[in-house]
Amino acid sequence: MVSMPYCIATFFSVIVFALVHLFASKLQKLDRVTHGRFLSAGGGVAISYVFIDLLPKLAKSDLVVHQALVGVFPFSYFERHVYIMALLGFLLFFAVGQSQYLLKRKAQFCLTISSYALFNFLIGYAIVDKNNPEVQPLLLFTIAIGLHYFTNDFSLSEEHGKMYSKLGKWLLIASLFLGWLAGSLFTLSSMAIALVSAFIGGGVIMNVTRHELPKENPHSLSSFLLFSFFYTILLLTVGK
Repeated sequence: MVSMPYCIATFFSVIVFALVHLFASKLQKLDRVTHGRFLSAGGGVAISYVFIDLLPKLAKSDLVVHQALVGVFPFSYFERHVYIMALLGFLLFFAVGQSQYLLKRKAQFCLTISSYALFNFLIGYAIVDKNNPEVQPLLLFTIAIGLHYFTNDFSLSEEHGKMYSKLGKWLLIASLFLGWLAGSLFTLSSMAIALVSAFIGGGVIMNVTRHELPKENPHSLSSFLLFSFFYTILLLTVGK
């Protein structure tokens, strides 16, 4: 059973994520250099989160899943369950990125929003479990994912324009709250939570490489490196 104070804390995290979806596009009104620095700062934090916090915790989660499923899958290549789920998350968002070349605009929008809605639902669900190591400490996770959403929203707004602002972002917000509500009402096993978190991790890794690495203007290399360094120090100092 989730304790009430922690449940409230996770609800505030979901509100932060929702506010990012609501107002990220407003920052496009900033001048090109300032906006680029914000994007690169978010990218630096996200890439630091992936390598310093997420990947080491996936290794621990794989042990939990392996112990729960030992003997279920007789083949050795099925034993890395967590990494398979992370790969599926990675491949899903890779397919979303490539769909712009394969699908018509509306079909590509539907695939994109459906994929991100699933991602948001799982984020909302995962944070409710206080024992889920991938979301702890909650404050640092909220900062990393909030900045991750900021850069994602910038890309989605550029790619889909009014369709995203009028419909897409509201579906993503609703998915966050539905996931949080589901997590508050229904408890999954530690194995299932580990698999969900791994899928989220794979999606984050793909989206970081797709949206957040500074590759062209208006991105700022100095902001990217500075915030990556700062968040790495923060994780090593107060993370667990």
